[in-house]
Amino acid sequence: MNPILQDVSIALGLLVVLMIALESGYQAGRRSASVADGPAGGQVGAIQGAILGLLALLLGFSFAGAATRFMERQDLIVREANAIGTAYLRADLLDEPHRAELQAALRRYTHDRIEPSARLRYGIDEAELAKFELHHAQIWSAATTGIDARPASTLAVLNPVNDVIDLHSTRMAAGRKHLPMLVIGLLIACSLLAIGIIGYGCGLSGRRRAPLTVSLSILIGTALWTTIDLDHPRAGLMQLSDAPLGALRFEAPAG
Repeated sequence: MNPILQDVSIALGLLVVLMIALESGYQAGRRSASVADGPAGGQVGAIQGAILGLLALLLGFSFAGAATRFMERQDLIVREANAIGTAYLRADLLDEPHRAELQAALRRYTHDRIEPSARLRYGIDEAELAKFELHHAQIWSAATTGIDARPASTLAVLNPVNDVIDLHSTRMAAGRKHLPMLVIGLLIACSLLAIGIIGYGCGLSGRRRAPLTVSLSILIGTALWTTIDLDHPRAGLMQLSDAPLGALRFEAPAG
């Protein structure tokens, strides 16, 4: 599914279930008001405050964690682009043909790091992982063969090449970090309960207060959607940018 349509579907789904919770709470409040011996507004207000406080705490920590992971993933792309650029420049320390081999391997690797990004919303498959491993082997082989002919360049060449390979593993690990489904379920359940109790209080008083309650439902639904979207930056509307990799400028090989 198109990521925009998928995001709109999630947002609309969250909004619909929150509206259902609001209306269900209102109807339950109306029924309770018709059989209650006396007003229970104070008790309901205290419960509303406690539930909304808990929801604010859960949403705050979850949103902050998702936003932090999003920025960390973007920073890793910048670090990887810098590592590839450094390794490409350090290849100039090697003699030919090893210099050209290492630079060509780095160019191919960079292209294949960018090209699959559009498909990462579906997860990375084993064939692409195997392709990355092959690229790593070619890059390492070109680098080690080149320093055999010029040992003085060992640290200058191998350190950035090693960074390129390590950052691949770091990015793969970062991409697997998400909010646990249990936490997402808790967020949604707490949101439904909070909106339901607000609707219940409105039902007890006999007034819907639609401008306030609907606005609050939309706000909570938007916060939930944004948290989920940030936590899946290759599957949602807010996407990571591979511009740092695409901005790498490789000089054409000599000759």
